[in-house]
Amino acid sequence: MLKKLLSIAVSFYLALISSHAAACAGHLYLNPDNFGVMGNLAIKLAGLAPPEPIFKLKHPPLAKATLGEESEITVEYERPWFSKDVHMQLKSSKGITLIDKYVALDDYDGTLKIRYLLEKPGHNSIKIQVNGVHKGQSVISSRVIYIQPKKSSTETHNLQVTAR
Repeated sequence: MLKKLLSIAVSFYLALISSHAAACAGHLYLNPDNFGVMGNLAIKLAGLAPPEPIFKLKHPPLAKATLGEESEITVEYERPWFSKDVHMQLKSSKGITLIDKYVALDDYDGTLKIRYLLEKPGHNSIKIQVNGVHKGQSVISSRVIYIQPKKSSTETHNLQVTAR
Protein backbone atom coordinates (compact mmCIF):
# COMPACT_ATOMS: atom_id res chain seq x y z
CA MET A 1 0.00 0.00 0.00
CA LEU A 2 2.78 2.39 0.91
CA LYS A 3 4.71 1.60 -2.28
CA LYS A 4 1.61 2.23 -4.39
CA LEU A 5 0.98 5.55 -2.65
CA LEU A 6 4.63 6.57 -3.07
CA SER A 7 4.63 5.69 -6.78
CA ILE A 8 1.45 7.73 -7.33
CA ALA A 9 2.95 10.73 -5.52
CA VAL A 10 6.18 10.49 -7.56
CA SER A 11 4.26 10.24 -10.86
CA PHE A 12 2.17 13.33 -10.01
CA TYR A 13 5.32 15.21 -9.01
CA LEU A 14 7.04 14.33 -12.30
CA ALA A 15 3.94 15.33 -14.27
CA LEU A 16 3.91 18.74 -12.57
CA ILE A 17 7.63 19.30 -13.14
CA SER A 18 7.36 18.46 -16.85
CA SER A 19 4.51 20.95 -17.34
CA HIS A 20 6.54 23.68 -15.60
CA ALA A 21 9.55 22.84 -17.76
CA ALA A 22 7.44 23.12 -20.92
CA ALA A 23 6.07 26.48 -19.78
CA CYS A 24 9.58 27.83 -19.21
CA ALA A 25 10.94 26.69 -22.59
CA GLY A 26 10.49 30.21 -23.95
CA HIS A 27 13.01 31.52 -21.43
CA LEU A 28 15.66 29.01 -22.49
CA TYR A 29 15.90 30.20 -26.10
CA LEU A 30 18.93 32.26 -27.10
CA ASN A 31 19.00 35.05 -29.64
CA PRO A 32 21.36 33.80 -32.38
CA ASP A 33 21.88 37.35 -33.70
CA ASN A 34 23.99 38.15 -30.63
CA PHE A 35 26.62 35.57 -31.60
CA GLY A 36 28.97 35.24 -34.55
CA VAL A 37 28.52 32.98 -37.57
CA MET A 38 29.75 29.84 -35.82
CA GLY A 39 27.84 30.61 -32.62
CA ASN A 40 24.69 31.27 -34.65
CA LEU A 41 25.06 27.92 -36.41
CA ALA A 42 25.75 26.06 -33.16
CA ILE A 43 22.72 27.59 -31.42
CA LYS A 44 20.40 26.72 -34.32
CA LEU A 45 21.75 23.15 -34.59
CA ALA A 46 21.37 22.61 -30.84
CA GLY A 47 17.73 23.74 -31.03
CA LEU A 48 18.22 26.63 -28.63
CA ALA A 49 16.91 29.25 -31.08
CA PRO A 50 13.19 29.83 -31.58
CA PRO A 51 11.84 28.81 -35.00
CA GLU A 52 11.48 31.42 -37.73
CA PRO A 53 7.92 32.69 -38.18
CA ILE A 54 6.30 31.53 -41.41
CA PHE A 55 4.31 34.72 -42.00
CA LYS A 56 6.57 37.67 -41.21
CA LEU A 57 5.03 40.95 -40.06
CA LYS A 58 6.79 44.22 -39.34
CA HIS A 59 4.84 46.90 -37.48
CA PRO A 60 5.27 49.35 -34.60
CA PRO A 61 4.60 47.80 -31.17
CA LEU A 62 2.89 51.00 -29.99
CA ALA A 63 0.95 53.65 -31.91
CA LYS A 64 -0.54 56.93 -30.77
CA ALA A 65 -3.82 58.28 -32.07
CA THR A 66 -6.10 61.26 -31.48
CA LEU A 67 -9.49 60.55 -29.94
CA GLY A 68 -12.31 60.71 -32.47
CA GLU A 69 -10.06 60.91 -35.54
CA GLU A 70 -9.37 58.16 -38.05
CA SER A 71 -5.78 56.91 -37.92
CA GLU A 72 -3.75 54.26 -39.69
CA ILE A 73 -0.82 51.95 -39.02
CA THR A 74 1.45 50.64 -41.78
CA VAL A 75 2.22 46.92 -41.63
CA GLU A 76 4.79 45.21 -43.85
CA TYR A 77 4.27 41.51 -44.51
CA GLU A 78 6.07 38.61 -46.16
CA ARG A 79 4.80 35.15 -46.89
CA PRO A 80 6.47 32.07 -48.42
CA TRP A 81 6.05 31.09 -52.07
CA PHE A 82 4.26 27.82 -51.36
CA SER A 83 1.61 29.32 -49.09
CA LYS A 84 -1.99 29.76 -50.13
CA ASP A 85 -5.29 31.09 -48.79
CA VAL A 86 -3.44 33.63 -46.64
CA HIS A 87 -5.58 36.30 -45.02
CA MET A 88 -5.33 38.70 -42.10
CA GLN A 89 -8.06 39.06 -39.50
CA LEU A 90 -8.11 42.11 -37.26
CA LYS A 91 -9.73 42.31 -33.82
CA SER A 92 -9.72 45.27 -31.47
CA SER A 93 -10.52 46.16 -27.91
CA LYS A 94 -13.75 47.97 -27.02
CA GLY A 95 -12.28 51.47 -27.40
CA ILE A 96 -11.30 51.03 -31.06
CA THR A 97 -13.45 50.69 -34.18
CA LEU A 98 -11.70 49.00 -37.11
CA ILE A 99 -12.53 50.14 -40.64
CA ASP A 100 -11.43 46.82 -42.22
CA LYS A 101 -11.60 43.58 -40.25
CA TYR A 102 -10.48 41.16 -42.97
CA VAL A 103 -7.70 41.55 -45.56
CA ALA A 104 -6.66 38.93 -48.12
CA LEU A 105 -2.88 38.78 -48.64
CA ASP A 106 -2.65 37.95 -52.35
CA ASP A 107 0.91 39.25 -52.91
CA TYR A 108 3.94 37.46 -51.46
CA ASP A 109 5.20 40.65 -49.83
CA GLY A 110 3.97 44.17 -49.47
CA THR A 111 2.57 46.78 -47.15
CA LEU A 112 -0.94 47.52 -46.03
CA LYS A 113 -2.55 50.15 -43.89
CA ILE A 114 -4.74 49.28 -40.94
CA ARG A 115 -7.31 52.06 -40.54
CA TYR A 116 -9.05 52.53 -37.20
CA LEU A 117 -10.93 55.04 -35.08
CA LEU A 118 -9.96 55.55 -31.43
CA GLU A 119 -13.16 56.17 -29.48
CA LYS A 120 -12.21 55.74 -25.81
CA PRO A 121 -8.96 56.43 -23.95
CA GLY A 122 -7.37 53.66 -21.95
CA HIS A 123 -5.59 50.41 -22.65
CA ASN A 124 -6.54 49.67 -26.25
CA SER A 125 -5.04 47.18 -28.66
CA ILE A 126 -5.40 45.71 -32.13
CA LYS A 127 -4.79 41.98 -32.55
CA ILE A 128 -3.49 40.88 -35.94
CA GLN A 129 -4.02 37.22 -36.84
CA VAL A 130 -2.61 35.85 -40.10
CA ASN A 131 -4.12 32.53 -41.23
CA GLY A 132 -3.00 30.43 -44.17
CA VAL A 133 -1.87 27.07 -45.50
CA HIS A 134 1.85 26.32 -45.85
CA LYS A 135 3.18 22.90 -46.95
CA GLY A 136 -0.27 21.41 -46.47
CA GLN A 137 -0.61 22.53 -42.85
CA SER A 138 -2.79 25.29 -41.47
CA VAL A 139 -0.66 28.00 -39.87
CA ILE A 140 -1.80 30.82 -37.57
CA SER A 141 0.41 33.73 -36.54
CA SER A 142 -0.70 36.44 -34.10
CA ARG A 143 0.61 39.86 -33.15
CA VAL A 144 -0.64 42.76 -31.02
CA ILE A 145 -0.32 46.53 -31.54
CA TYR A 146 -1.05 48.70 -28.52
CA ILE A 147 -2.80 52.04 -29.08
CA GLN A 148 -2.47 55.05 -26.78
CA PRO A 149 -4.28 58.36 -27.08
CA LYS A 150 -2.19 61.42 -27.94
CA LYS A 151 -2.25 64.24 -25.46
CA SER A 152 -4.50 67.00 -26.77
CA SER A 153 -3.06 70.43 -27.45
CA THR A 154 -5.18 72.01 -24.68
CA GLU A 155 -3.46 69.81 -22.10
CA THR A 156 0.00 70.90 -23.23
CA HIS A 157 -0.92 74.63 -23.36
CA ASN A 158 -2.24 74.67 -19.78
CA LEU A 159 1.16 73.90 -18.26
CA GLN A 160 2.38 76.50 -15.81
CA VAL A 161 6.01 77.41 -15.22
CA THR A 162 7.14 79.05 -12.03
CA ALA A 163 10.40 80.96 -11.74
CA ARG A 164 12.41 81.35 -8.58
